[in-house]
Amino acid sequence: MSLTCPLARVIIDKITPADHDFAATLDCTPVTAAVLRMKGVADEKRLDKAREWLRPSLDTSLSGLNLGRASKEARNVWKDHRRKKRVVVYGDYDVDGVCSTVLAVELGLLEFRDVRYYIPHRHRQGYGVHKDVMDVIKRSGCDFLVTVDCGTRDVESLRKAGMSGIRVAVFDHHAPGEPLPDGTVVVNPHLDGSGESRDLCATAVLWSWAWQQDIADKKWLRCRLDLVALATVADSMPLSQINRVLVREGLREIREGRREGLGVLMRELGVDKRSIDEEDLAMKIIPCLDAAGRLGLADRAVKVLIGEGNIRNNVHGLISLNRKRQRISRTLVEEISESVKKGKLVFRGDDWPVGVLSSVASRLCNDYGRAVALVAPAGTSLRGTLRVPPGGNALEILGSLEDKLDAWGGHEKAAGFTVGEKFWEDLCRSLQQSLSEIETAQEPLRALACPPSNHSRESLWEMSRLGPFGMGNPRPVYFFPREDPLKLLPLGREGRHLRVRSGEVEFLAFNAAGIEEEFRRAVGFIYRPRMNYWRGQARVDMLLENVVVP
Repeated sequence: MSLTCPLARVIIDKITPADHDFAATLDCTPVTAAVLRMKGVADEKRLDKAREWLRPSLDTSLSGLNLGRASKEARNVWKDHRRKKRVVVYGDYDVDGVCSTVLAVELGLLEFRDVRYYIPHRHRQGYGVHKDVMDVIKRSGCDFLVTVDCGTRDVESLRKAGMSGIRVAVFDHHAPGEPLPDGTVVVNPHLDGSGESRDLCATAVLWSWAWQQDIADKKWLRCRLDLVALATVADSMPLSQINRVLVREGLREIREGRREGLGVLMRELGVDKRSIDEEDLAMKIIPCLDAAGRLGLADRAVKVLIGEGNIRNNVHGLISLNRKRQRISRTLVEEISESVKKGKLVFRGDDWPVGVLSSVASRLCNDYGRAVALVAPAGTSLRGTLRVPPGGNALEILGSLEDKLDAWGGHEKAAGFTVGEKFWEDLCRSLQQSLSEIETAQEPLRALACPPSNHSRESLWEMSRLGPFGMGNPRPVYFFPREDPLKLLPLGREGRHLRVRSGEVEFLAFNAAGIEEEFRRAVGFIYRPRMNYWRGQARVDMLLENVVVP
């Protein structure tokens, strides 16, 4: 991905006199007030919103959350089955699926005598509740089936469960299809919920339902917000007010270190729990948890989070799988990139592991701003993943091609599908045509003109109150005009990074080696400050995001 950015794409904001006034009213710095204004939450008419953004309340956010009419029915079903011996939690193999499985098992163990879990194998079975697994669950004995992060579209499988006398409760956040059979209670905000409830991942749906319906003690539930934070960040859910407070409180729980397996994973990765933030989750912790389901069985990640078995061995297994995933993904990105640049957008690899396709497709989509579909064999079918940039809708695209698909589902920007071999060539042509017709436009890059000297440890702490940052709540970035002399110095042993000195200011430019000429053309730099902890010492580094060129 190129670090260079044309000046015409950049919108440069400046701190205004009004920002100084808001800063005095809100008791924050003018930089923070300016960022709030840029986010649309700070003006004289919406000071209450700005205060709430700075100091979000978990209780207030949850009180206005509408998960849908089925919430109370699900509570009754849960309470009716509290004395049943045999409960099965059926989850999914990604991090949201793993975390919601762990949460459902831990909730179940508060009330039920026997709680087991099942997560399908990504390669051999694929996503969703499978009919053949229902036969196994029935034979092994099950009175109550709880599906998490799946189930909304699995009509036939859940009808089969119901016909076997198994009561079913679904906690999900995927787009609904045809109505599920009678007797199945579905808590999914996308059915009849409202507002911010539709921003929740499956783990957050289950957790919020348990909170609202008094399924468990509030203090006990707060301790499980670590799972909600992991799942929300992993699923790239929009960081609206409710998700911001859930992730913020979840990070606080992670720093408390109550979950042993997560603590071991952090120590092995060199992550300081005292300073962990959403970026550490996304870049270090989540990829390891995710690797279990991508290249092996997701059960290993469940065991780490629950604290089952030999935790250290399971953690080492996760780290090893993640390194393998990284190697395979780098190879595929290098293999496919040139073709994406030339306009080919649909790819099949008969020796590609299905588990790495989504991360590779996401990387290619982000790097080149193009929709990308990747497909690989899985059993007797082909399984694919689709990622689309702003301007595209993955569900609409797959919906228009459903006559060629065995199954499909997901979200607007990321979806998966299964296709039979006999339909592949036809689907490939149609999908290539649909993806090439997506009209995308680079969104403007908005930055606040601010010298690095304005950023201190204290100001970064204050700015963190606007986070967590991510989808729907981008991290603020800043513009600094180029100053001479400009010096480029090597950073690190591998020669891939640079230290960029512009006048008296130094930026750290990662993966910037090879574009030295672009630096010499620069009119300015877009950067962000980040706290760096090393051997007990804290300092503020300026990380270069973009080189702004004419």
